[in-house]
Amino acid sequence: MAPRLWHECSTCNTENDLKVFVREKNICTHRTEELRSGVSITYKCSEYREYPQCRYQLKAKQLDGRFCIVITIFEGEIKNRYFLLICLLGKFTVFESELHDHSQRQENNRLKSPIRAAVQEMTHTGLTQGQIRKAVSVLHPNLSIDTKIKNVVQYTRQQTRTQIISVDDLQLWCKERINCSPADQLHQVFVPFYEVKDIDNIFVRITTRQLLSTTKCSSVLAVDCTYKVAWNNLPILIFGTSDYKRHFHPIGLCLVSSDEAASTYKTLFQGVPTWASNINQQTYLISHVMGDGAAGITSTMSVIPRSRRLMCWAHMIRKCREHRKLIPNEQKRLNVEKDIVNLQLCFQDNLFSQAASLLLGKWSLDNQLDRFRTYFEGQWINDLSFWYEGAVCLAPSTNNGLESLNGKIKQSYTMRNKLSLATFLQTAESMLRDWSTKSATDGFAHTIHFEADLESKAHQWPQKIDQSQIIRLSNTGYVIPTTNSTMNTNVWLQQYYTMSWNSYDEYISWFNSGHLVDFSRITAPWYCTCRFGQKEYSCVHTIGLMIIWGFKTVPQIIGQRKGKGRPKKVKTALTKD
Repeated sequence: MAPRLWHECSTCNTENDLKVFVREKNICTHRTEELRSGVSITYKCSEYREYPQCRYQLKAKQLDGRFCIVITIFEGEIKNRYFLLICLLGKFTVFESELHDHSQRQENNRLKSPIRAAVQEMTHTGLTQGQIRKAVSVLHPNLSIDTKIKNVVQYTRQQTRTQIISVDDLQLWCKERINCSPADQLHQVFVPFYEVKDIDNIFVRITTRQLLSTTKCSSVLAVDCTYKVAWNNLPILIFGTSDYKRHFHPIGLCLVSSDEAASTYKTLFQGVPTWASNINQQTYLISHVMGDGAAGITSTMSVIPRSRRLMCWAHMIRKCREHRKLIPNEQKRLNVEKDIVNLQLCFQDNLFSQAASLLLGKWSLDNQLDRFRTYFEGQWINDLSFWYEGAVCLAPSTNNGLESLNGKIKQSYTMRNKLSLATFLQTAESMLRDWSTKSATDGFAHTIHFEADLESKAHQWPQKIDQSQIIRLSNTGYVIPTTNSTMNTNVWLQQYYTMSWNSYDEYISWFNSGHLVDFSRITAPWYCTCRFGQKEYSCVHTIGLMIIWGFKTVPQIIGQRKGKGRPKKVKTALTKD
Protein backbone atom coordinates (compact mmCIF):
# COMPACT_ATOMS: atom_id res chain seq x y z
CA MET A 1 0.00 0.00 0.00
CA ALA A 2 1.37 3.40 -0.99
CA PRO A 3 2.33 5.78 1.83
CA ARG A 4 -0.17 8.44 2.71
CA LEU A 5 0.20 11.94 1.38
CA TRP A 6 -0.87 14.71 3.71
CA HIS A 7 -1.67 18.26 2.76
CA GLU A 8 -2.64 21.13 4.97
CA CYS A 9 -6.31 22.05 4.60
CA SER A 10 -7.23 24.32 7.51
CA THR A 11 -6.24 25.99 10.76
CA CYS A 12 -8.38 26.11 13.90
CA ASN A 13 -7.73 28.64 16.62
CA THR A 14 -9.52 26.83 19.44
CA GLU A 15 -10.64 23.32 20.31
CA ASN A 16 -14.30 24.27 19.70
CA ASP A 17 -13.44 25.40 16.19
CA LEU A 18 -11.81 22.02 15.60
CA LYS A 19 -14.93 20.16 16.81
CA VAL A 20 -17.12 22.14 14.43
CA PHE A 21 -14.78 21.42 11.54
CA VAL A 22 -14.63 17.70 12.36
CA ARG A 23 -18.43 17.44 12.60
CA GLU A 24 -18.79 18.77 9.07
CA LYS A 25 -16.41 16.14 7.68
CA ASN A 26 -18.42 13.09 8.92
CA ILE A 27 -15.44 11.60 10.75
CA CYS A 28 -14.70 10.13 14.16
CA THR A 29 -11.60 10.00 16.38
CA HIS A 30 -9.20 7.25 15.40
CA ARG A 31 -6.35 7.86 17.89
CA THR A 32 -4.80 10.59 20.03
CA GLU A 33 -1.01 10.84 20.50
CA GLU A 34 0.92 12.83 23.10
CA LEU A 35 4.20 13.81 21.43
CA ARG A 36 7.09 15.90 22.67
CA SER A 37 6.23 18.57 20.19
CA GLY A 38 2.54 18.61 21.07
CA VAL A 39 -0.72 16.75 20.58
CA SER A 40 -1.68 14.86 17.42
CA ILE A 41 -5.29 13.71 16.84
CA THR A 42 -6.08 11.40 13.91
CA TYR A 43 -9.62 11.05 12.57
CA LYS A 44 -11.13 8.57 10.11
CA CYS A 45 -14.45 8.13 8.29
CA SER A 46 -17.29 7.52 10.75
CA GLU A 47 -18.76 4.93 8.35
CA TYR A 48 -15.60 2.90 8.06
CA ARG A 49 -17.39 -0.29 9.17
CA GLU A 50 -19.91 -0.07 6.34
CA TYR A 51 -17.35 1.13 3.79
CA PRO A 52 -13.99 -0.48 4.65
CA GLN A 53 -12.37 0.80 1.44
CA CYS A 54 -12.78 4.40 2.51
CA ARG A 55 -9.20 5.59 3.41
CA TYR A 56 -10.10 9.17 4.20
CA GLN A 57 -8.29 10.53 7.27
CA LEU A 58 -7.80 13.86 8.97
CA LYS A 59 -5.01 14.84 11.34
CA ALA A 60 -4.94 17.82 13.69
CA LYS A 61 -1.62 18.87 15.24
CA GLN A 62 -1.20 21.30 18.09
CA LEU A 63 2.39 22.40 18.78
CA ASP A 64 3.22 23.72 22.24
CA GLY A 65 5.79 26.33 23.33
CA ARG A 66 7.39 25.55 26.69
CA PHE A 67 9.68 27.86 28.72
CA CYS A 68 10.89 27.94 32.30
CA ILE A 69 10.73 30.89 34.75
CA VAL A 70 13.00 30.94 37.80
CA ILE A 71 11.59 32.75 40.85
CA THR A 72 13.92 33.60 43.79
CA ILE A 73 12.37 34.41 47.17
CA PHE A 74 14.44 35.65 50.17
CA GLU A 75 13.15 34.68 53.58
CA GLY A 76 15.61 36.29 55.98
CA GLU A 77 19.02 34.93 55.20
CA ILE A 78 17.55 31.94 53.39
CA LYS A 79 17.24 32.17 49.63
CA ASN A 80 14.69 29.86 47.96
CA ARG A 81 14.42 29.27 44.25
CA TYR A 82 11.21 28.03 42.53
CA PHE A 83 11.06 26.79 38.97
CA LEU A 84 7.76 27.38 37.10
CA LEU A 85 7.25 25.52 33.82
CA ILE A 86 4.77 27.28 31.55
CA CYS A 87 3.30 25.58 28.48
CA LEU A 88 1.52 27.72 25.92
CA LEU A 89 -0.63 25.67 23.54
CA GLY A 90 -0.80 26.92 20.01
CA LYS A 91 -3.29 26.67 17.16
CA PHE A 92 -4.50 23.46 15.50
CA THR A 93 -3.09 22.77 12.10
CA VAL A 94 -5.31 20.35 10.17
CA PHE A 95 -3.99 17.99 7.50
CA GLU A 96 -6.07 15.86 5.12
CA SER A 97 -5.36 12.57 3.32
CA GLU A 98 -7.37 10.80 0.60
CA LEU A 99 -11.08 11.29 -0.15
CA HIS A 100 -14.26 9.59 1.04
CA ASP A 101 -14.93 6.40 -0.93
CA HIS A 102 -18.44 4.99 -0.32
CA SER A 103 -18.74 3.15 -3.60
CA GLN A 104 -18.67 -0.37 -2.13
CA ARG A 105 -20.48 -1.39 1.04
CA GLN A 106 -19.17 -4.09 3.34
CA GLU A 107 -21.00 -7.38 2.80
CA ASN A 108 -22.69 -8.67 5.98
CA ASN A 109 -25.76 -10.57 7.13
CA ARG A 110 -27.64 -7.52 8.34
CA LEU A 111 -30.37 -5.77 6.44
CA LYS A 112 -29.14 -2.96 4.27
CA SER A 113 -29.40 0.38 5.99
CA PRO A 114 -32.07 1.81 3.64
CA ILE A 115 -34.22 -1.31 4.07
CA ARG A 116 -33.66 -1.37 7.82
CA ALA A 117 -34.62 2.29 8.09
CA ALA A 118 -37.78 1.65 6.07
CA VAL A 119 -38.72 -1.30 8.31
CA GLN A 120 -38.17 0.82 11.42
CA GLU A 121 -40.33 3.60 10.00
CA MET A 122 -43.14 1.16 9.15
CA THR A 123 -42.89 -0.30 12.66
CA HIS A 124 -43.29 3.15 14.21
CA THR A 125 -46.42 3.74 12.11
CA GLY A 126 -48.02 0.66 13.68
CA LEU A 127 -47.85 -1.86 10.84
CA THR A 128 -47.77 -5.54 11.78
CA GLN A 129 -44.97 -7.91 10.84
CA GLY A 130 -47.11 -9.48 8.13
CA GLN A 131 -47.89 -6.10 6.59
CA ILE A 132 -44.23 -5.08 6.74
CA ARG A 133 -43.16 -8.32 5.05
CA LYS A 134 -45.65 -7.76 2.24
CA ALA A 135 -44.49 -4.17 1.79
CA VAL A 136 -40.80 -5.16 1.70
CA SER A 137 -41.53 -8.00 -0.74
CA VAL A 138 -43.11 -5.47 -3.11
CA LEU A 139 -40.29 -2.94 -2.76
CA HIS A 140 -37.54 -5.58 -2.87
CA PRO A 141 -38.89 -8.73 -4.59
CA ASN A 142 -35.50 -10.49 -4.59
CA LEU A 143 -35.14 -10.21 -0.83
CA SER A 144 -35.82 -13.36 1.23
CA ILE A 145 -34.92 -12.43 4.80
CA ASP A 146 -38.13 -12.71 6.82
CA THR A 147 -36.22 -13.57 9.99
CA LYS A 148 -34.13 -10.41 9.81
CA ILE A 149 -37.24 -8.30 9.28
CA LYS A 150 -38.76 -9.93 12.35
CA ASN A 151 -35.64 -9.12 14.40
CA VAL A 152 -35.62 -5.47 13.31
CA VAL A 153 -39.32 -5.13 14.14
CA GLN A 154 -38.90 -6.72 17.57
CA TYR A 155 -35.84 -4.62 18.41
CA THR A 156 -37.56 -1.41 17.30
CA ARG A 157 -40.61 -2.18 19.40
CA GLN A 158 -38.49 -2.92 22.44
CA GLN A 159 -37.05 0.58 22.35
CA THR A 160 -40.46 2.15 23.03
CA ARG A 161 -42.18 -0.61 25.00
CA THR A 162 -42.93 -0.45 28.69
CA GLN A 163 -41.64 -3.47 30.58
CA ILE A 164 -44.34 -5.31 32.53
CA ILE A 165 -42.77 -7.86 34.81
CA SER A 166 -44.65 -7.67 38.10
CA VAL A 167 -48.24 -7.24 39.22
CA ASP A 168 -47.40 -3.66 40.19
CA ASP A 169 -46.28 -2.96 36.62
CA LEU A 170 -49.59 -4.23 35.23
CA GLN A 171 -51.54 -2.20 37.78
CA LEU A 172 -49.57 0.91 36.82
CA TRP A 173 -50.29 0.26 33.12
CA CYS A 174 -54.02 0.04 33.90
CA LYS A 175 -54.01 3.16 36.10
CA GLU A 176 -52.47 5.20 33.30
CA ARG A 177 -55.45 4.30 31.08
CA ILE A 178 -58.27 4.19 33.62
CA ASN A 179 -59.68 7.60 32.70
CA CYS A 180 -62.29 7.57 29.96
CA SER A 181 -61.14 9.23 26.76
CA PRO A 182 -62.67 12.61 25.81
CA ALA A 183 -65.82 12.60 23.70
CA ASP A 184 -63.97 13.77 20.59
CA GLN A 185 -61.34 11.00 20.83
CA LEU A 186 -63.44 8.02 19.75
CA HIS A 187 -60.52 5.70 18.99
CA GLN A 188 -58.38 6.27 22.08
CA VAL A 189 -57.93 3.06 24.07
CA PHE A 190 -58.85 3.13 27.75
CA VAL A 191 -59.47 0.68 30.61
CA PRO A 192 -62.96 1.14 32.14
CA PHE A 193 -62.36 -1.56 34.76
CA TYR A 194 -59.49 -3.69 36.03
CA GLU A 195 -58.77 -6.02 38.93
CA VAL A 196 -55.20 -7.26 39.28
CA LYS A 197 -54.25 -9.20 42.41
CA ASP A 198 -51.98 -11.99 41.18
CA ILE A 199 -51.53 -14.21 38.13
CA ASP A 200 -54.65 -16.19 39.09
CA ASN A 201 -56.82 -13.10 39.67
CA ILE A 202 -56.60 -10.82 36.64
CA PHE A 203 -59.44 -9.06 34.82
CA VAL A 204 -58.50 -6.12 32.58
CA ARG A 205 -61.18 -4.67 30.32
CA ILE A 206 -59.93 -2.67 27.28
CA THR A 207 -62.05 -0.80 24.73
CA THR A 208 -62.71 2.54 22.98
CA ARG A 209 -65.64 4.94 22.86
CA GLN A 210 -66.45 3.97 19.27
CA LEU A 211 -66.56 0.25 20.07
CA LEU A 212 -68.84 0.79 23.08
CA SER A 213 -71.22 2.85 20.96
CA THR A 214 -72.11 -0.35 19.06
CA THR A 215 -74.18 -1.47 22.05
CA LYS A 216 -76.80 1.13 21.07
CA CYS A 217 -77.62 -0.94 17.98
CA SER A 218 -78.11 -4.45 19.40
CA SER A 219 -78.80 -6.11 22.74
CA VAL A 220 -77.40 -9.52 21.72
CA LEU A 221 -73.94 -10.10 23.22
CA ALA A 222 -71.61 -12.75 21.78
CA VAL A 223 -68.66 -13.90 23.90
CA ASP A 224 -65.75 -16.24 23.27
CA CYS A 225 -62.19 -16.84 24.50
CA THR A 226 -59.04 -17.32 22.50
CA TYR A 227 -55.79 -18.80 23.74
CA LYS A 228 -52.06 -18.99 22.95
CA VAL A 229 -51.66 -15.25 22.57
CA ALA A 230 -49.70 -14.43 25.73
CA TRP A 231 -46.61 -16.10 27.14
CA ASN A 232 -48.23 -16.14 30.61
CA ASN A 233 -50.99 -18.44 29.27
CA LEU A 234 -53.57 -15.75 29.96
CA PRO A 235 -56.60 -16.07 27.63
CA ILE A 236 -58.39 -13.06 26.19
CA LEU A 237 -62.17 -12.77 26.25
CA ILE A 238 -63.65 -11.11 23.15
CA PHE A 239 -67.23 -9.86 23.10
CA GLY A 240 -69.35 -8.06 20.54
CA THR A 241 -72.50 -8.21 18.44
CA SER A 242 -73.63 -8.63 14.81
CA ASP A 243 -75.61 -6.42 12.43
CA TYR A 244 -78.28 -7.34 9.88
CA LYS A 245 -75.62 -8.18 7.30
CA ARG A 246 -74.32 -10.76 9.80
CA HIS A 247 -71.04 -8.86 10.17
CA PHE A 248 -69.49 -9.13 13.61
CA HIS A 249 -68.68 -5.91 15.48
CA PRO A 250 -66.31 -6.28 18.48
CA ILE A 251 -67.09 -4.19 21.54
CA GLY A 252 -63.88 -4.84 23.46
CA LEU A 253 -61.63 -7.46 24.98
CA CYS A 254 -60.71 -8.61 28.46
CA LEU A 255 -57.41 -10.04 29.66
CA VAL A 256 -58.47 -12.69 32.17
CA SER A 257 -56.91 -15.41 34.28
CA SER A 258 -59.44 -18.11 33.40
CA ASP A 259 -62.32 -18.47 30.98
CA GLU A 260 -63.86 -21.29 33.02
CA ALA A 261 -64.48 -19.35 36.23
CA ALA A 262 -68.01 -18.07 36.69
CA SER A 263 -66.60 -14.94 38.34
CA THR A 264 -65.05 -13.91 35.01
CA TYR A 265 -68.39 -13.86 33.19
CA LYS A 266 -70.14 -12.36 36.20
CA THR A 267 -67.79 -9.38 36.10
CA LEU A 268 -68.32 -9.07 32.35
CA PHE A 269 -72.12 -9.33 32.36
CA GLN A 270 -72.44 -6.89 35.25
CA GLY A 271 -69.89 -4.48 33.84
CA VAL A 272 -70.85 -4.18 30.16
CA PRO A 273 -74.27 -2.55 30.81
CA THR A 274 -72.67 -0.10 33.24
CA TRP A 275 -69.77 0.83 30.96
CA ALA A 276 -71.98 1.12 27.87
CA SER A 277 -74.63 3.18 29.67
CA ASN A 278 -72.04 5.64 30.98
CA ILE A 279 -70.50 6.18 27.54
CA ASN A 280 -73.70 6.25 25.47
CA GLN A 281 -75.80 8.15 28.05
CA GLN A 282 -78.63 5.64 27.65
CA THR A 283 -79.61 2.40 29.36
CA TYR A 284 -78.20 -0.80 27.90
CA LEU A 285 -79.58 -4.24 28.83
CA ILE A 286 -78.38 -7.61 27.55
CA SER A 287 -81.28 -9.59 26.06
CA HIS A 288 -79.35 -12.60 24.73
CA VAL A 289 -75.89 -14.07 25.34
CA MET A 290 -74.39 -16.16 22.53
CA GLY A 291 -71.53 -18.51 23.36
CA ASP A 292 -70.26 -22.06 23.33
CA GLY A 293 -71.05 -24.67 25.96
CA ALA A 294 -68.85 -23.14 28.68
CA ALA A 295 -70.27 -23.96 32.10
CA GLY A 296 -69.13 -20.58 33.42
CA ILE A 297 -71.54 -18.77 31.09
CA THR A 298 -74.47 -20.99 32.06
CA SER A 299 -73.93 -20.64 35.80
CA THR A 300 -73.65 -16.85 35.56
CA MET A 301 -76.92 -16.21 33.71
CA SER A 302 -78.61 -15.62 37.06
CA VAL A 303 -76.80 -12.26 37.13
CA ILE A 304 -78.90 -11.16 34.12
CA PRO A 305 -82.16 -13.09 34.73
CA ARG A 306 -84.03 -11.42 31.86
CA SER A 307 -81.48 -12.60 29.32
CA ARG A 308 -81.56 -15.82 27.34
CA ARG A 309 -78.46 -18.02 27.13
CA LEU A 310 -78.05 -18.98 23.46
CA MET A 311 -75.99 -21.96 22.35
CA CYS A 312 -73.88 -21.72 19.20
CA TRP A 313 -75.41 -24.02 16.57
CA ALA A 314 -72.02 -24.78 15.00
CA HIS A 315 -70.60 -25.93 18.35
CA MET A 316 -73.71 -27.98 19.06
CA ILE A 317 -73.73 -29.96 15.82
CA ARG A 318 -69.96 -30.45 16.12
CA LYS A 319 -70.41 -31.99 19.55
CA CYS A 320 -73.15 -34.26 18.21
CA ARG A 321 -70.81 -35.46 15.48
CA GLU A 322 -68.17 -36.21 18.09
CA HIS A 323 -70.68 -38.56 19.75
CA ARG A 324 -71.64 -40.31 16.53
CA LYS A 325 -69.90 -43.47 17.75
CA LEU A 326 -72.86 -43.95 20.06
CA ILE A 327 -74.76 -44.94 16.90
CA PRO A 328 -73.30 -48.14 15.39
CA ASN A 329 -74.89 -47.83 11.93
CA GLU A 330 -73.49 -45.27 9.47
CA GLN A 331 -76.77 -44.71 7.62
CA LYS A 332 -78.59 -44.14 10.90
CA ARG A 333 -75.97 -41.54 11.83
CA LEU A 334 -76.78 -39.59 8.68
CA ASN A 335 -80.51 -39.85 9.32
CA VAL A 336 -80.08 -38.66 12.91
CA GLU A 337 -78.05 -35.64 11.81
CA LYS A 338 -80.69 -34.80 9.20
CA ASP A 339 -83.36 -34.91 11.91
CA ILE A 340 -81.30 -32.56 14.12
CA VAL A 341 -80.76 -30.11 11.24
CA ASN A 342 -84.50 -29.98 10.58
CA LEU A 343 -85.21 -29.51 14.28
CA GLN A 344 -82.85 -26.54 14.37
CA LEU A 345 -85.15 -24.63 11.98
CA CYS A 346 -87.94 -24.36 14.57
CA PHE A 347 -89.03 -20.73 14.69
CA GLN A 348 -90.87 -20.67 18.05
CA ASP A 349 -90.25 -21.98 21.56
CA ASN A 350 -93.45 -24.04 21.82
CA LEU A 351 -92.88 -25.39 18.34
CA PHE A 352 -89.39 -26.56 19.33
CA SER A 353 -90.69 -28.25 22.48
CA GLN A 354 -93.33 -30.17 20.52
CA ALA A 355 -90.97 -31.11 17.68
CA ALA A 356 -88.22 -32.22 20.10
CA SER A 357 -90.72 -34.46 21.91
CA LEU A 358 -91.75 -36.04 18.60
CA LEU A 359 -88.10 -36.53 17.63
CA LEU A 360 -87.22 -38.29 20.88
CA GLY A 361 -90.28 -40.48 20.41
CA LYS A 362 -89.10 -41.40 16.93
CA TRP A 363 -85.62 -42.33 18.18
CA SER A 364 -87.04 -44.38 21.07
CA LEU A 365 -88.44 -46.87 18.56
CA ASP A 366 -84.88 -47.91 17.60
CA ASN A 367 -82.80 -49.61 20.31
CA GLN A 368 -79.54 -48.68 18.54
CA LEU A 369 -80.28 -44.99 19.16
CA ASP A 370 -80.89 -45.30 22.91
CA ARG A 371 -77.40 -44.19 24.00
CA PHE A 372 -77.33 -41.21 21.66
CA ARG A 373 -80.93 -40.28 22.54
CA THR A 374 -80.04 -40.21 26.24
CA TYR A 375 -77.02 -37.99 25.55
CA PHE A 376 -78.97 -35.67 23.24
CA GLU A 377 -81.92 -35.26 25.60
CA GLY A 378 -79.78 -34.52 28.63
CA GLN A 379 -77.32 -32.16 26.94
CA TRP A 380 -79.28 -30.39 24.19
CA ILE A 381 -82.89 -30.54 25.35
CA ASN A 382 -82.69 -30.17 29.12
CA ASP A 383 -79.43 -28.22 29.72
CA LEU A 384 -78.63 -26.17 26.60
CA SER A 385 -81.77 -25.99 24.51
CA PHE A 386 -81.60 -22.55 22.85
CA TRP A 387 -79.68 -23.56 19.74
CA TYR A 388 -82.60 -23.38 17.28
CA GLU A 389 -83.28 -20.43 14.98
CA GLY A 390 -86.40 -19.27 16.81
CA ALA A 391 -84.49 -18.73 20.07
CA VAL A 392 -83.77 -15.21 18.77
CA CYS A 393 -85.05 -13.58 15.58
CA LEU A 394 -82.87 -11.76 13.06
CA ALA A 395 -79.66 -12.65 14.88
CA PRO A 396 -77.00 -15.25 14.00
CA SER A 397 -77.49 -18.70 15.49
CA THR A 398 -73.74 -19.32 15.48
CA ASN A 399 -70.66 -17.66 16.90
CA ASN A 400 -68.77 -18.01 13.61
CA GLY A 401 -68.20 -14.27 13.21
CA LEU A 402 -66.41 -14.09 16.56
CA GLU A 403 -64.52 -17.32 15.87
CA SER A 404 -63.29 -15.82 12.61
CA LEU A 405 -62.11 -12.70 14.44
CA ASN A 406 -60.07 -14.88 16.81
CA GLY A 407 -58.30 -16.36 13.80
CA LYS A 408 -57.52 -12.90 12.42
CA ILE A 409 -56.01 -11.88 15.77
CA LYS A 410 -53.50 -14.72 15.60
CA GLN A 411 -52.84 -14.33 11.89
CA SER A 412 -52.45 -10.57 11.60
CA TYR A 413 -51.43 -9.39 15.07
CA THR A 414 -49.74 -12.06 17.20
CA MET A 415 -48.38 -14.03 14.20
CA ARG A 416 -49.38 -17.17 16.10
CA ASN A 417 -46.72 -16.42 18.71
CA LYS A 418 -47.12 -16.31 22.47
CA LEU A 419 -46.21 -12.72 23.22
CA SER A 420 -44.87 -11.31 26.44
CA LEU A 421 -47.41 -9.38 28.48
CA ALA A 422 -45.94 -6.00 27.53
CA THR A 423 -45.85 -6.92 23.85
CA PHE A 424 -49.38 -8.26 23.91
CA LEU A 425 -50.81 -5.16 25.58
CA GLN A 426 -49.13 -2.94 23.02
CA THR A 427 -50.48 -5.19 20.25
CA ALA A 428 -53.94 -5.13 21.83
CA GLU A 429 -53.98 -1.33 21.83
CA SER A 430 -53.06 -1.26 18.15
CA MET A 431 -55.66 -3.92 17.40
CA LEU A 432 -58.44 -2.08 19.23
CA ARG A 433 -57.62 1.14 17.38
CA ASP A 434 -57.91 -0.74 14.09
CA TRP A 435 -61.25 -2.23 15.13
CA SER A 436 -62.50 1.16 16.27
CA THR A 437 -61.50 2.88 13.04
CA LYS A 438 -63.11 0.14 10.96
CA SER A 439 -66.29 0.35 13.02
CA ALA A 440 -66.56 4.08 12.37
CA THR A 441 -65.85 3.61 8.65
CA ASP A 442 -68.15 0.66 7.94
CA GLY A 443 -70.92 1.49 10.37
CA PHE A 444 -73.61 -0.81 11.76
CA ALA A 445 -75.96 -2.20 9.12
CA HIS A 446 -79.61 -1.63 10.11
CA THR A 447 -80.93 -2.87 6.77
CA ILE A 448 -79.89 -5.19 3.95
CA HIS A 449 -79.78 -5.03 0.16
CA PHE A 450 -80.96 -7.95 -1.94
CA GLU A 451 -78.71 -9.50 -4.54
CA ALA A 452 -79.76 -9.30 -8.20
CA ASP A 453 -79.93 -13.08 -8.65
CA LEU A 454 -82.21 -13.38 -5.60
CA GLU A 455 -84.58 -10.77 -7.03
CA SER A 456 -84.61 -12.69 -10.31
CA LYS A 457 -85.59 -15.90 -8.50
CA ALA A 458 -88.20 -14.00 -6.49
CA HIS A 459 -89.75 -12.79 -9.74
CA GLN A 460 -90.22 -16.43 -10.83
CA TRP A 461 -91.54 -17.66 -7.45
CA PRO A 462 -95.12 -16.22 -7.73
CA GLN A 463 -95.52 -18.10 -11.01
CA LYS A 464 -94.79 -21.44 -9.31
CA ILE A 465 -97.37 -21.22 -6.52
CA ASP A 466 -101.12 -20.84 -6.21
CA GLN A 467 -101.42 -17.20 -5.14
CA SER A 468 -104.96 -17.80 -3.89
CA GLN A 469 -103.42 -19.88 -1.08
CA ILE A 470 -101.77 -16.80 0.48
CA ILE A 471 -103.56 -16.06 3.78
CA ARG A 472 -103.42 -12.74 5.59
CA LEU A 473 -103.20 -13.16 9.38
CA SER A 474 -102.80 -9.52 10.43
CA ASN A 475 -101.72 -6.17 9.08
CA THR A 476 -98.17 -7.46 8.68
CA GLY A 477 -98.39 -11.27 8.95
CA TYR A 478 -99.07 -13.77 6.16
CA VAL A 479 -99.07 -17.51 5.50
CA ILE A 480 -97.64 -18.55 2.15
CA PRO A 481 -97.49 -21.94 0.42
CA THR A 482 -94.31 -23.55 -0.84
CA THR A 483 -93.60 -24.92 -4.29
CA ASN A 484 -93.59 -28.50 -2.96
CA SER A 485 -96.50 -28.15 -0.54
CA THR A 486 -98.41 -31.29 0.48
CA MET A 487 -101.39 -29.43 2.02
CA ASN A 488 -103.26 -26.19 1.53
CA THR A 489 -102.53 -23.21 3.73
CA ASN A 490 -105.80 -23.48 5.68
CA VAL A 491 -104.87 -26.97 6.87
CA TRP A 492 -101.31 -25.78 7.50
CA LEU A 493 -102.58 -22.93 9.65
CA GLN A 494 -104.92 -25.20 11.59
CA GLN A 495 -102.07 -27.60 12.42
CA TYR A 496 -99.91 -24.64 13.40
CA TYR A 497 -102.43 -23.60 16.03
CA THR A 498 -103.20 -27.10 17.32
CA MET A 499 -99.75 -28.72 16.82
CA SER A 500 -101.53 -32.04 16.43
CA TRP A 501 -98.82 -34.01 14.66
CA ASN A 502 -98.64 -37.73 15.28
CA SER A 503 -94.97 -38.20 14.32
CA TYR A 504 -91.82 -36.25 13.65
CA ASP A 505 -91.96 -37.02 9.93
CA GLU A 506 -95.49 -35.61 9.84
CA TYR A 507 -94.16 -32.43 11.48
CA ILE A 508 -91.41 -32.14 8.84
CA SER A 509 -93.99 -32.53 6.07
CA TRP A 510 -96.03 -29.73 7.66
CA PHE A 511 -92.98 -27.47 8.07
CA ASN A 512 -92.03 -27.82 4.39
CA SER A 513 -95.57 -27.04 3.17
CA GLY A 514 -95.85 -23.42 4.28
CA HIS A 515 -94.13 -20.49 5.94
CA LEU A 516 -94.99 -17.47 8.04
CA VAL A 517 -93.94 -14.05 6.74
CA ASP A 518 -93.89 -10.86 8.81
CA PHE A 519 -93.54 -7.32 7.45
CA SER A 520 -93.63 -5.43 10.76
CA ARG A 521 -90.30 -3.80 9.88
CA ILE A 522 -90.51 -0.84 7.52
CA THR A 523 -87.30 -1.78 5.72
CA ALA A 524 -85.60 -5.09 5.02
CA PRO A 525 -84.81 -7.52 6.48
CA TRP A 526 -88.32 -8.89 6.73
CA TYR A 527 -88.93 -12.10 8.63
CA CYS A 528 -89.72 -15.43 7.00
CA THR A 529 -89.67 -18.86 8.65
CA CYS A 530 -88.02 -20.60 5.70
CA ARG A 531 -84.42 -21.82 5.94
CA PHE A 532 -82.91 -18.85 4.09
CA GLY A 533 -85.15 -16.30 5.77
CA GLN A 534 -84.03 -17.39 9.25
CA LYS A 535 -80.33 -17.83 8.48
CA GLU A 536 -79.63 -15.15 5.85
CA TYR A 537 -82.55 -12.72 6.53
CA SER A 538 -83.37 -12.66 2.80
CA CYS A 539 -85.44 -15.08 0.72
CA VAL A 540 -87.57 -15.25 -2.41
CA HIS A 541 -90.80 -15.28 -0.38
CA THR A 542 -90.59 -11.79 1.09
CA ILE A 543 -89.36 -10.25 -2.17
CA GLY A 544 -91.92 -12.25 -4.16
CA LEU A 545 -94.79 -10.91 -2.07
CA MET A 546 -93.55 -7.35 -2.58
CA ILE A 547 -93.50 -8.01 -6.33
CA ILE A 548 -97.05 -9.45 -6.25
CA TRP A 549 -98.35 -6.38 -4.42
CA GLY A 550 -96.53 -4.03 -6.79
CA PHE A 551 -94.27 -2.50 -4.13
CA LYS A 552 -91.13 -3.76 -5.82
CA THR A 553 -90.22 -3.99 -9.48
CA VAL A 554 -87.60 -6.18 -11.04
CA PRO A 555 -85.45 -4.59 -13.78
CA GLN A 556 -86.15 -6.03 -17.20
CA ILE A 557 -83.47 -8.45 -18.28
CA ILE A 558 -81.76 -7.62 -21.57
CA GLY A 559 -82.21 -10.65 -23.78
CA GLN A 560 -81.48 -11.42 -27.43
CA ARG A 561 -83.13 -9.19 -30.01
CA LYS A 562 -85.31 -10.90 -32.60
CA GLY A 563 -83.57 -11.09 -35.95
CA LYS A 564 -84.81 -9.77 -39.28
CA GLY A 565 -86.60 -11.87 -41.89
CA ARG A 566 -88.54 -15.07 -41.64
CA PRO A 567 -87.52 -17.77 -39.20
CA LYS A 568 -85.38 -20.56 -40.59
CA LYS A 569 -87.89 -23.28 -39.71
CA VAL A 570 -91.60 -22.75 -40.37
CA LYS A 571 -93.88 -24.93 -38.29
CA THR A 572 -97.16 -26.29 -39.59
CA ALA A 573 -99.93 -23.83 -38.89
CA LEU A 574 -102.61 -26.49 -38.38
CA THR A 575 -102.40 -30.23 -37.91
CA LYS A 576 -105.18 -32.77 -37.92
CA ASP A 577 -105.16 -36.12 -36.19
